[in-house]
Amino acid sequence: MIIDNVMTDKITLHDLGFVQVQLQGEQRLHVWHPDLPRRSCFEHSAIHDHRFNFISRVLVGTQINHCYWMMSNPDGEFVLYLHEGKRTASGGRPWTPDGRADLVHETTFKIEAGNDYNTQAYEFHRTEPGGDGRVATIMQKRGDYRRGAHSTCRYGIQPDTDFDRYQWPAARLWEVVREVLLA
Repeated sequence: MIIDNVMTDKITLHDLGFVQVQLQGEQRLHVWHPDLPRRSCFEHSAIHDHRFNFISRVLVGTQINHCYWMMSNPDGEFVLYLHEGKRTASGGRPWTPDGRADLVHETTFKIEAGNDYNTQAYEFHRTEPGGDGRVATIMQKRGDYRRGAHSTCRYGIQPDTDFDRYQWPAARLWEVVREVLLA
């Protein structure tokens, strides 16, 4: 079964370890919790980009962002995987190899609850929850581009292309959201 756009589902898991809730106005609530599953190759594949600009406000906890500069290199440390095409039954998009690169760490910054941060389309970064691992943000898309986004995975590591966004029922995901927002 092919799903044209899983983003019509109100609440799902994201393979980077958070719950994603669709809101009105191109907004999403993202909720991190230490008990949430994430892709099996996460430690080798957390650096990614987006095909849209966005602004995000931290509601609960502290968000930590690591920004990277991408240098194309046919012998690079990372394989780039392009995400384009229809979503699969497990909710993900295809992982299509799209070259290799080195990713150079540029900066790390922390965003405390009540503060915003901006991310531009196609800027490579990875995000992690600070503190006890419980963080909630509201993200609003600001411009959407045609070319797909990328995930990266260290060369020689098999990416987890079959992460199931539906492995937890919606009721269990809502419990996580409630726990983090009411803590």
